[in-house]
Amino acid sequence: MVRISKMDRSTARSLVYNMLAICYVYPDEQVYASIAAGKWIRGIKDALHLLDEKNFDDCLRPFEQAIIRAEEGEQSVMAREYTRLFIDCCPHVIAPPYGSFYLKKEGLDSAKTTSEVLRFYHEAGFIPEEDIYPDHIAHELEFMGILAGEESQASGNEKIKLEEIQMNFLSRFILPWVPTFCQKVAEHSRDPFYHYLDNLTDEFINFEKNYLGVEEVNSRREDGSETTGR
Repeated sequence: MVRISKMDRSTARSLVYNMLAICYVYPDEQVYASIAAGKWIRGIKDALHLLDEKNFDDCLRPFEQAIIRAEEGEQSVMAREYTRLFIDCCPHVIAPPYGSFYLKKEGLDSAKTTSEVLRFYHEAGFIPEEDIYPDHIAHELEFMGILAGEESQASGNEKIKLEEIQMNFLSRFILPWVPTFCQKVAEHSRDPFYHYLDNLTDEFINFEKNYLGVEEVNSRREDGSETTGR
């Protein structure tokens, strides 16, 4: 685990993106064991404190408690809640974790959007797992983590190019739907882990919007109102 004393801001951002991405993967026994072990929470706390200690504290405290409860729980409980929220719930899936679902509701071509996401991945040399769709939130967060990690090692024009790619990807493929997705999960989750995970995700994405200098992006909530982040 990278310690805070050895982290720059790009490395910290990369770590947070990668940790959040893992939390949105189906919690089979291996993923659950990694989450419930709780060792990673120290790294994410160090990274978020380096980035903006004051704004993340309110999200981190309850999320850390949710991790402790996960350590005391069972893999099957988390897996059932993941399935209920993201995969299979009657009469409809509560919070589909795919960007194309939300962008389609806004009148955009979901197939074109998905192909554009793939183009971004391929141009950066990122090959997502084939068993889940490329616009799954886990893949999109992982991709941003890769870009931030590469940025931490780059300089000059290459660093500027990577920053521009992150700005473009965040504004086109994350900001238009992730806040609405997080709202759905926070409202409907019966498990503290996913409830506070989405609070933290929403706060971090809002931080990233400001950090990268991305213009406000309107997203429509379920009640018909519009939000531009917190």
